Amino acid sequence: MPLACQHLWRTRAALGIDWLLRSIRACGGEGSAVYYSRWFRPLRGWMWPYPETTGYIIPTLIRYGHASGRRDCIEVALRQADWILSLQDPDGALPGSHVTRGRKAAPSIFNTGQMLFGLCAAFDETGREGYLAGAHAGARWLAANLDCERGVWGAHAYVDGFSPAYYTRVAWPMLEVAARRPDEDVRGAARTALETIAGWRCPNGAIRNWGFKPDAPAFTHTIAYTLRGFWESGRLLEESRYRDLATVAADTLRRRLELRGRLAGAYDLAWQGRYGYTCLTGNCQLALLWMRCHAAQPDPRWLSAACKALQPVLAAQRIRHADPNVRGAIPGSTPFWGRYLTMRYPNWATKFFVDALLLADRQVEALREDASCG
Repeated sequence: MPLACQHLWRTRAALGIDWLLRSIRACGGEGSAVYYSRWFRPLRGWMWPYPETTGYIIPTLIRYGHASGRRDCIEVALRQADWILSLQDPDGALPGSHVTRGRKAAPSIFNTGQMLFGLCAAFDETGREGYLAGAHAGARWLAANLDCERGVWGAHAYVDGFSPAYYTRVAWPMLEVAARRPDEDVRGAARTALETIAGWRCPNGAIRNWGFKPDAPAFTHTIAYTLRGFWESGRLLEESRYRDLATVAADTLRRRLELRGRLAGAYDLAWQGRYGYTCLTGNCQLALLWMRCHAAQPDPRWLSAACKALQPVLAAQRIRHADPNVRGAIPGSTPFWGRYLTMRYPNWATKFFVDALLLADRQVEALREDASCG
């Protein structure tokens, strides 16, 4: 059974990677298209290139390139890092939204953070100082824009004036940069933001403001952003309390998956789920988090939950389709008209799907090796 699963995962990951590369070619080789949708883009299908998610697609392409021996994936990834550097302002800021006909949008806190992942990965791959310098400039801009007294970012937000809990995923890349180029200002700002968000934890483990809007139910996508940001920041800071906070909430979601047989598309602060649809991106992200929990403290329940969360995503991946631009893609929701990215194939859904399959393959392979040694 593990070998059959691994063969399936590798086949599906390859299809996902081919779709991501197609989304980059559709944008002339600079940036991955935000999404593909004949419903919203009837003539072309492809939306404009999206710097934010292109930033964190870079490490996915590099990881896959090494795992599969496909050097072309690594070369494409590095070209995307060069493109991101071309978009950076002199003060280190990077743009929000998409790039339309070469015109970039205003700076964004969250999007800048996500592009730091790509610049760090490009530096790790090549050792080129320019990538790290760009990442450091971006991290310095993020630190300078934090309201240190309140521990929030008050500007450059998706919703004006709203500093969401999923900004833990801004603190995480700031700490990644500081791990490569020590900077106490960057590290301290990240810690300040994490402390503020940790203070939003409810007694039941849920975290206020972890959705796109205040007091609204949160998609599993932004819930997973928040929890993974805490988990990885705790790893980098070597502070278990952040990881413990994330693990408690992750286990609550795991138990709800086991009880209901599937994840809801969104949850409110009382953990009441919206079960009319599944946010497939969130399923992949939570599978990644559960596997990270398993790697830290091995427990088969984490791996079981991850595999169960990936089942509806595998079922939703478009394998055969009359439109070749859909093949290999992951929709935003199942059903296709669900509330998350309705009737679209967002690039980040496929990115997190590939990440989850690569990690699942590695963890099952490690279990097989342990069993053979035993």
